[in-house]
Amino acid sequence: MRRLVDPHPRDRFLFWRTDFVGVAMMVSGALLLAVNFGVLPATTFVLARVLGILFIVGGLAFLFFTGAGGWLAWFVIPAGVLLTIGVVTLVRGAGMFMSPVTAGLTASGFGLTFLSVFLARRNQWWALIPAGAFVGTAAWVVVGATFPVVGWHPVPVVFFVGLSFFIIYLSAIQKQQMRWSLLAGSLVVVASALYLLGLLLVRWLALWPILFVLAGLCLPAAVLLAERRTGSRAPRGGGPPAGIARP
Repeated sequence: MRRLVDPHPRDRFLFWRTDFVGVAMMVSGALLLAVNFGVLPATTFVLARVLGILFIVGGLAFLFFTGAGGWLAWFVIPAGVLLTIGVVTLVRGAGMFMSPVTAGLTASGFGLTFLSVFLARRNQWWALIPAGAFVGTAAWVVVGATFPVVGWHPVPVVFFVGLSFFIIYLSAIQKQQMRWSLLAGSLVVVASALYLLGLLLVRWLALWPILFVLAGLCLPAAVLLAERRTGSRAPRGGGPPAGIARP
């Protein structure tokens, strides 16, 4: 007997694509094995480990529903959030969310979540803006803890948001209609550069007397250069002045 083929297989409740979910489950299993065998350092608190595993399982459940497509595809956002919180809780502990390293990892995971939204649906260009903001937040944490000249001023956040507008323009098919993103990206990146320049000027404002030192070095050099030029223009000896004939 010939088997009938369902003309609308995606309308069936259980016809879900689970390829990405399978990869996520394999990665999660490998992560848990690395934690159990001590390959990856993890928190020693049992409650934090249990909470981390529960968050990871919840994220995988949301990922499973995203395979149905349609409006369920938006479940990738809570899936990414839960997976990020689960991994960070499992590795760093529940009470370490305010540390710079944990905050950077969490912001990076959230940024990858919104980036996956854009990669899955290229017409959802708006997802690049929060992705850039979260990646900029991760860079902000690193810069704030490493470079005291910049400190905790949100220069990296503003810069990466500007870069996200550039990526929106470069990834657009109809670039004529997305020229506004190029203008917005240019303004935001220039604003971040001016912000950084202002911080450097304020930081180094006490060094303004160095201008006198530079002027003192340049003034003798300018005098020597002027004397050399006037000496090269003077008439050489041995000849009478102009307009006087020899006897």
